[in-house]
Amino acid sequence: MICLIVLVGCAEQQLISEDTIRIGVIGDNIEEFKYSNVIYESLEVEEVLTNDELKTKYNFLMVSNKHFNTVSGSDYISRFDSMQMPVLFVDSTKGWMPFISPLNLQIPKLYSEFNTLPFKQSIISTYELTGVFSGVSVQYPNDEKLSQEEFEELATYIFR
Repeated sequence: MICLIVLVGCAEQQLISEDTIRIGVIGDNIEEFKYSNVIYESLEVEEVLTNDELKTKYNFLMVSNKHFNTVSGSDYISRFDSMQMPVLFVDSTKGWMPFISPLNLQIPKLYSEFNTLPFKQSIISTYELTGVFSGVSVQYPNDEKLSQEEFEELATYIFR
């Protein structure tokens, strides 16, 4: 008689490093990719303006497209700029301009007023210097969502 014992195990995947990564999530339609070292915490959009502990509590924020019109307002953009922390805008169909324009171009437009692009983007905006936007994005077809591989690519940019 032959007896075969197979032990299968897998270590849980970690994002970027072994350190715990805390992500503040604004919106309820964002894919939360599973990693052993990532903690997602739900936030109300108003907390961006009122919670002074966001930068010390989270490594970055993720904002769903449900709140893009709100966070493209100049008060939110000013707040992102003053907090100096990375923000991931997930599944934008209008690019990155709505999230910087009221400050940098003095155009009082909201997200809904910008032209729709022929693709979606998820955009990491880093506000490293006051009044200066920098970042990176990934593009994908309008009928798709941010993939885990693309999320990892964006996270790598944050922790560079």
